[in-house]
Amino acid sequence: MGKVKNYMTDIEEKVFDIEGLEEKIGECETMTEMKAWVVEKLGLTTHFDIGIAEGVVEECWVDFWSFY
Repeated sequence: MGKVKNYMTDIEEKVFDIEGLEEKIGECETMTEMKAWVVEKLGLTTHFDIGIAEGVVEECWVDFWSFY
């Protein structure tokens, strides 16, 4: 894999490693609220990093709420 792909994978893994991620998805009323929580937890500041994390949140959000 290339350096960029490795970097993106690292951020994705950090999102999945956040303690209480699934519980927080169930507590948040909007996906926007959930994205902001993840960005704050990871301390992300660049648009590139935030975009990667938000993409992971979107996937998790859809997966979680598809059961309801």
